[in-house]
Amino acid sequence: MQSTRVEPGADPDAPQGQTANPSGWARLNLRLSPEDQLRVIGLYQRSGARSKSDFVRGQILREDFKVVTVSAAQDDYYRKLSELTAQVHRIGVLYNQAVRSLNSYHSVRIAATLTAKLEGYAAELQELLRRAIALTEEYRRDA
Repeated sequence: MQSTRVEPGADPDAPQGQTANPSGWARLNLRLSPEDQLRVIGLYQRSGARSKSDFVRGQILREDFKVVTVSAAQDDYYRKLSELTAQVHRIGVLYNQAVRSLNSYHSVRIAATLTAKLEGYAAELQELLRRAIALTEEYRRDA
């Protein structure tokens, strides 16, 4: 069995002596009609590719890519779910502040006030989570 040494920067599949990046091929320019531009932009947006370069490279080299389709129902669901998530985060921050205050103060009156706040925050969190579950169940029924 004979081994072949590949020089650094050389393409193992290229003919002997050619590098993976021959001059003039480092950057490619492409002209598209406005209709083709819109089509390529749409494909890129649905592809899930990290960058335009990754998308074009994948297309030229015929690599697989995923197509993400978003319907109006999905868009509405994600918007509502994002709003609920933001509210849960806001209440979580307030809950954490109340717990920290409760741990640092030792007055009975302050402890009672903060405990009441914590109970209110916990009830709000439960309601938001119930709404998120209901939203998801409704989305699954409609899908």
